[in-house]
Formats: sequence, C-alpha cells, structure tokens
Amino acid sequence: MLDETDVRILASLQQNAKLTIKELAEELHLTTSPVFERMKRLEKDGYITGYVALVNPEKVGRGQVVFCNVSMPVYTTENIEAFEKIVRQMPQVMECYHLAGMVDYQLKVLVKDIKEYDTFLKTFAEIPMVKVHSSVVVLHDVKYSTEIPLG
Repeated sequence: MLDETDVRILASLQQNAKLTIKELAEELHLTTSPVFERMKRLEKDGYITGYVALVNPEKVGRGQVVFCNVSMPVYTTENIEAFEKIVRQMPQVMECYHLAGMVDYQLKVLVKDIKEYDTFLKTFAEIPMVKVHSSVVVLHDVKYSTEIPLG
C-alpha cells in the first residue's frame, strides 16, 4: 500500500528521474535515509521498474509513428506465444497490446518514414500466423506523456 510520501516520491521521479536522493529528500522535507529506504522498497515491490532517458525520436531518425492493427485468423495459444515472441524482437515496435475486439493486436511502430514502414510491413507479412488489418499513420502528436496518474 502506498502512502502520501510514496506517491510524492513516484510523482517526482516520473517528472525527473535524475533527482538525487538528497534533492528528493529536500523536496519532500525529509532526510536522505528514509527517502533512500522508501525508494529501495518501491523498487523491490515493483512500483519502480526502471530508470530511463526519454529520447526524441525525430532527432535519431525515427520520427514517423504508425499504429498497426493485426488480426490472427487462427487464434491458438501456440500462435499467440509465437507471435508475441517475434514482436518482442522487432526494434521498430515500441509498444504492442493484445486486444479484445475487432483486431487482436495493436502495435506502435517507429520508423524513419513511410518508405521504411513499407519495408517493415513486407517483413511483417512473412509472419505466418497474422495478417495486417490496417495501418494508421500519425500526422503529429497532440499529447505524449510517460507520467502515470497517481491520485
């Protein structure tokens, strides 16, 4: 169970994971020892799963976002496991969600441009247990956030 201090730690770290324990303690009006212990507990209990730098996709040549909707005509446990294993190894796929509804999976794909997405689709089409249902090309971001609401 999270208390108010835990929530404040998580909220602060979501905004700036580079905060030192000392800076975080000052922000929370605590000493460093309890903040350090709480952070270790939050990590151990799985509330904090890692620390990352968020990279601007456009700056590294991956500015085109495409959502790819995928169907699995033969929906078996074996096909699901095989497909998910393949997708986890595809660096262009940033996110993949198993859905209930008209399509079985939605993938968020980052590529340089539409030409690269076309190449990606040709490779993707070789996966025997799936078919691409549709692709949706993103024109621009309206909102992008990595912060999970805690309140």
